Amino acid sequence: MAQFTIDTSKRVNYLVIPVLFRTPETGWAFGLSSSLTFKTSSKYDTLTRTSVIQGLAIFSQKEQNIQAIDATIYFPKENYILYFQSNHSYFPDVFWGIGSNTENSNEEKYVFEQFNSSIHIKKKLGKHLFFGLMADYQNVLQLKYEPTSLLNQTSLFGKTPYHVLGFGITTSYDTRNFTFWPTKGMFLQAQATSYNKGIASDLSFNKVILEGRFFKSISKNQILAFQLYNHSTIGDTPFRSFATLGGATNLRGFYQGRFKDKSMVSFIAEYRAFLIWKLSAVAFLGIGNIYQSIHTIQPSSIKHSFGGGLRISILEKDKLNLRIDYGYSDKYNKGFYFTLGECF
Repeated sequence: MAQFTIDTSKRVNYLVIPVLFRTPETGWAFGLSSSLTFKTSSKYDTLTRTSVIQGLAIFSQKEQNIQAIDATIYFPKENYILYFQSNHSYFPDVFWGIGSNTENSNEEKYVFEQFNSSIHIKKKLGKHLFFGLMADYQNVLQLKYEPTSLLNQTSLFGKTPYHVLGFGITTSYDTRNFTFWPTKGMFLQAQATSYNKGIASDLSFNKVILEGRFFKSISKNQILAFQLYNHSTIGDTPFRSFATLGGATNLRGFYQGRFKDKSMVSFIAEYRAFLIWKLSAVAFLGIGNIYQSIHTIQPSSIKHSFGGGLRISILEKDKLNLRIDYGYSDKYNKGFYFTLGECF
């Protein structure tokens, strides 16, 4: 039974729910999800958005287990914003090869165990402009695959346990009116991170992430939302740090990692509409591709998916929803998603 409190006289609300879901990556999975939402200043402060700390522990029928903590904390008047992510996963996964033209018949299983942690703090430079510093750590504890496997035969960095530590800078411009379900505004962000053998890393490479999100109300209860996203790496990128197409926060319907390479670009459009009571509906369409160099992208190899879903309002004031989506590309790439919060 879910434990849930919404008390408008308090700054802190919490949610703890058991979860049962199915995704292309996990099959059927169960576990526990929790979130703590709060204001770091007065609950009447309209200049500071609601902070959230989320926790998750899941176990799947494919013998996967994941434990994660994710936090976004807005300090008073949003002079500083702190992001923190940490997760451990033991994950029987699937590999099809590298590139945009890998065959479905290439499918083979392998297992990885890894720990990831990142921290990112931004300082406000203007009304909506932020600049920040970040650190990212990845430790691949084990990789298991057959000696005759495609993975073993593919020329890749990071096919044995390794760790990398990177430091970077970020800048963003944020005019959204809500964090979880914006009805207007935009979010623009650029991140650059460098991993260097000279600073506690087994490999040297650079990563750049560019993202733009745009939100527009077309009526009182209808919203258009768009996301343009690009993830690029240069250098001796380990394959567990490759860009991956698909998953709950990208092109839904594709197995996360069905297509992977050093870089990836995607565009997603969503139509969001309030229905009745605490229910809303979403329809979405996404296109994208992975690439070594953006000049090598062929129109014929561009991937697409589409679908829809329902939203159940959990924290109505802060517009935090439970999300149920179905994404479809073809008979091989399709699936359900159940999670907390939006795709973007």
